[in-house]
Amino acid sequence: MDGTGATGLSVRCYCAAVSIAASAAPKSVVNCHCGQCRRLSGAAFSTWVSFPRSALAVTGREPLSAFQATANVRRHFCRNCGSHVFTEDLRLPQILGVPAGALEGQPPPPSAHYFVDDKAAWHGLCDDLPRFGGESGMVPATTPRDSR
Repeated sequence: MDGTGATGLSVRCYCAAVSIAASAAPKSVVNCHCGQCRRLSGAAFSTWVSFPRSALAVTGREPLSAFQATANVRRHFCRNCGSHVFTEDLRLPQILGVPAGALEGQPPPPSAHYFVDDKAAWHGLCDDLPRFGGESGMVPATTPRDSR
């Protein structure tokens, strides 16, 4: 196998010690603007690709380390290179989230922005994707285009 799953999508850490092959299409692709994602990525937001857990096959588990970010969220990293490889959320046990930047292959484009009330003040939203905010990050928001 060439390292990609049946979808043509795979995940790889920077040093290639850990890889994940996807045998099913992503369930969703979203931009998350929460403070945790900004701190984790060092960017204005993180783009997440969610897959059915059963559709992902991980190889090279030895260098994986886990960090319990919250009571519900566990983030998995490569100890060798520090790349964030995937995230588990106890509230969604059948789903694994993968940072879009770790993907090889082209996922569908993002379908929405989440946690827009927490977004970086210096970053404007310049598209017409649906926006969600509020305390849960998932309440329909009325943030105008190009808002800061």
